[in-house]
Amino acid sequence: MKIGLQSKTQVKNGVIQSYWFENESIGLPKTLFHRVTLPLTEFDSGLDYDEQPTKTEFILDWYKLDLSSPSRLDGMNLSHSIYTDAEGSVYIGCAHNWCDVKELIITKNEDGSFKVSGTIFVELENEGVGENESFTFQTCCEYIET
Repeated sequence: MKIGLQSKTQVKNGVIQSYWFENESIGLPKTLFHRVTLPLTEFDSGLDYDEQPTKTEFILDWYKLDLSSPSRLDGMNLSHSIYTDAEGSVYIGCAHNWCDVKELIITKNEDGSFKVSGTIFVELENEGVGENESFTFQTCCEYIET
C-alpha cells in the first residue's frame, strides 16, 4: 500500500532549533544538537489503525554542525549524505518511520526567517506501514535557540 504523502499533505511552517543535551548513562557529554521540525497538514493516511486525520511532523536531528550563529545556516544543505550522523523520522501508522534527507537547502530570508526546501525519502517498509516514498517540499522556518 502506498500512503501517497506527496499528494495528500504539505509542510506547514516549521522550526529550526539549537539545544544542548547530555546523557551520562550512555556517555554522551553536553553536546549541541540542531533540530528541524516540519509539521504536516492533516491528511488521511488510509490506514485503518491510524487515527484520522493523521497529524504528524518530520523530526530531523543533527549534532555535528558548526552553527555558532543562525546566519551560518544560510546556503547550507543538510543532506544525510553529507552529515552521516544525522537522524530523521516521521510518525505514521503507529510507528516512527526512518527518513533519509536527500536534500535540505536552507536560505535566510530578509526578515530573519529561513526558506527550507528539500526532498526526504520516507522508509515506511521497515515498519510494515506501506511502500517507501519520496516527499519534496518548500516551507518557511523560524530559528529558536533553547
